[in-house]
Amino acid sequence: MTAPRRLATERPGLRSTRGRPVRGGATAPPKWRRWALPAVLAAVTVVALLLYFTPLLGVRSVQVVGNATLAQEQVVQAAGIEPGTPMLQVDVDEIRGRLQALPKIAAAQVSLSWPSTVQVEVTERVPVAFMVARNGIQLVDAGGVPFEVVPERPADLPELQVQAASQDDAATEAAMTVLMALAQPVRAEVTAVVAARPNEVRLLLKGDREVAWGSLEETPGRRRSSHPCSPARARSTT
Repeated sequence: MTAPRRLATERPGLRSTRGRPVRGGATAPPKWRRWALPAVLAAVTVVALLLYFTPLLGVRSVQVVGNATLAQEQVVQAAGIEPGTPMLQVDVDEIRGRLQALPKIAAAQVSLSWPSTVQVEVTERVPVAFMVARNGIQLVDAGGVPFEVVPERPADLPELQVQAASQDDAATEAAMTVLMALAQPVRAEVTAVVAARPNEVRLLLKGDREVAWGSLEETPGRRRSSHPCSPARARSTT
């Protein structure tokens, strides 16, 4: 007579799951695994603190591009970047603000080039006119911003004659818009651009000629016809 079959659950070390034998209780994980994650986090924290508070990855050089009249030393000094400053502490927005506070700089871009270089790109203001002010003769850019005092009147630039030159002054905006709308050969003939009010722009040209341009609304940023002074009435003062 055949002996009865023993169930899988009766075998030592085995349990039955729906009639299928499986291995006994799970093995406990190694002890080192419980300490691995905290150790990694601690190491990352230490490295971050070293990089942020020490010159381990500090500024070693500052590269300046775009400067034409400003010396590199002037730009670096204005940027206020101390050598050895941790790269993680370099505030590019703050540096850009300090650079754009210089009258001769119209715009600036600052970026980090790891591991130890700060890159600075500046756009300098370009003079298109000059004005006579209380503190001397000042160069003026296309936006109507006076940015530099020079010892004498530039022979190749027209004079801007307004009550108070400023990028926020409507008369200044009108005068500079008209001037910049002229073709370069015509602009070279202009000796002065006069704007007592935004709607009263006059151009004084070589040879005692004068152009009454009129309102800024007549200057859409480009000439409507082939004649460079089409919106105006030209007359000679001689």
